[in-house]
Amino acid sequence: MDRRCRKCLDNWVITVESSSERHQEIIQSTVARRAYEIFEQHGCQHGFDLEDWVAAEKELLRDDFDGDTSKFRFLIECPRDPAVTTVLSMTTHSLIVFRSHARHVGEGDNGPEVLSVHILPEEIDPALACPYFARRN
Repeated sequence: MDRRCRKCLDNWVITVESSSERHQEIIQSTVARRAYEIFEQHGCQHGFDLEDWVAAEKELLRDDFDGDTSKFRFLIECPRDPAVTTVLSMTTHSLIVFRSHARHVGEGDNGPEVLSVHILPEEIDPALACPYFARRN
């Protein structure tokens, strides 16, 4: 697995190549977790599981390409908090953006938060990816 680190303004950005199977697991569990949150927000009303799942997918899955995959760009926002690390996990067909916050002694480990999932319409070479970063106010 290839792993590249770089400094984005005041924050670390780690780029890793991952397996398609692992991405599918992450995507499924993230959508399931968000669908359950939506279920709870609606008062735990049963019978709307498909609607909750579709709403979760619309929030999390991004299909933001104009059709030209020979050159496409992702703009990744970097928070001003130096305790935050951004992790970009790539496969030939998807990109998952995570945020990881520094932990302090006694805090639980919830793992990094999935910020967004981008499904790529064509196969790409993750080794050639070059993300661009912007500072978020």
